Amino acid sequence: MAIGRDRVTANGLSFEYRHAGDPDGRLALCLHGFPDDAGSFDPLLERLSAAGYRAVAPYMRGYGPTDRAPNGDYSAGALGRDALALAGELDGGDDDPVLVGHDWGAAAGYVAAYRAPDAFGDYALLSVPPHFGHRLREHPRQRLRSWYMYLFQTPGTERLVRAADFALIEFLWGTWSPGWNYPEERIEDVKGTLRSPGTVTAALEYYRQSPPYRTVDAEPAPTPVDALLAVGARDGCIAPALFRDAGEGIAGDCRVLEVQEAGHFLHAERPGVLAEELLAWFER
Repeated sequence: MAIGRDRVTANGLSFEYRHAGDPDGRLALCLHGFPDDAGSFDPLLERLSAAGYRAVAPYMRGYGPTDRAPNGDYSAGALGRDALALAGELDGGDDDPVLVGHDWGAAAGYVAAYRAPDAFGDYALLSVPPHFGHRLREHPRQRLRSWYMYLFQTPGTERLVRAADFALIEFLWGTWSPGWNYPEERIEDVKGTLRSPGTVTAALEYYRQSPPYRTVDAEPAPTPVDALLAVGARDGCIAPALFRDAGEGIAGDCRVLEVQEAGHFLHAERPGVLAEELLAWFER
């Protein structure tokens, strides 16, 4: 099935999005993370649309063809508001859309779940467990894996990200998804998105405005939704160990899934396996 492209205005921004499936089908809103773009969801869009969903993957705020934030807000709160607004504009009257969030897209999903628990009928949150900052207390070695989060706080890191034709991005892909022979055209598309004026700074502002490594002392309230939590078994970014007992961070029905032979970009590495699990979860 062909992947289309279109635009929609939501939460005061014009978002470009990729889409597949019946416009009247149940909306599956797929949100990407870093260093990535909406194109990594194409294999999943094809599979979800074949099952009757209207699968949509927007370029997140500040990325590529989507608007930069006019007020400079790239906080997790803004990402959550984007998710809710996008669903409101795209769902075509359906009252039961689903959200699939990867990396920062998962962070947006957690915020949306707190702000409006009934806005989505179900959630699939990939590669980031609930209450990541709190779980760092129990998994201090994760701080070593999260070295790049500290680096991105440094002024001028944009030059390092762009250096040698985005060599750092290739390094992160190889480290986070070891063993994945990713298509060269996929990472070149991501580099193309990052070359768009202002995109690198916007992407780094996600980390600067909502540092994911910030340790939270108090036990956070469980996220008030049903959710499938998924992680690649060889994720080199966020250790699968952080997903053990992660279901305790979800107030509703929850399943924790570890996808074998996949790393951080599990939705692109094993789209067939993940699509099967998503469909079973959403239609349970």
